[in-house]
Amino acid sequence: MPPPATPLLTTGRLILSPIGPDDALEMVGVLADPSLYAFTGGHPPNVHQLEARYRAQVAGSPSNDQVWHNWILRLSGEDVAVGFVQATVTAPQANVAWVIGTDWQGWGLASEAARAMCRWLLDSGLEELFAHIHPDHVASQHVAKAVGFTSTGEFDADGEVVWEMTQPLWSSVSR
Repeated sequence: MPPPATPLLTTGRLILSPIGPDDALEMVGVLADPSLYAFTGGHPPNVHQLEARYRAQVAGSPSNDQVWHNWILRLSGEDVAVGFVQATVTAPQANVAWVIGTDWQGWGLASEAARAMCRWLLDSGLEELFAHIHPDHVASQHVAKAVGFTSTGEFDADGEVVWEMTQPLWSSVSR
């Protein structure tokens, strides 16, 4: 059974809010640095592209056996967007991803947000979590390890390494 609707989640430093089209204006600045796309491809979206993307994400997957969960990450007490996390659920498993704007990288925010998301997914009844990470994306590999993922050594169709959660690490997540 897929997890319930995307909830508001919190950590010690972050608020993970379900994404909406109104987030596009703020997120266009967070996602503006072309270096964010070095490993994923693409380019910084404009506000209209983000609004359309977020409307589609809120509407949900066109597949009845897949559920999308998308969160904007905001610094607690500052109401400043710094990135996003997402999960594509095909029960009993989910694929997860994270992006932190370049101005906030190196603060441990991706690990903190990914822990909160993964904990919620597992608490919701999912059995397996996966992340797909470019083989040269060292920072994202560090996030995966900090959350409890281990590389399977297998590559997906896009040439990314598949990582599987083997030992969840929840030390800095508040519930």
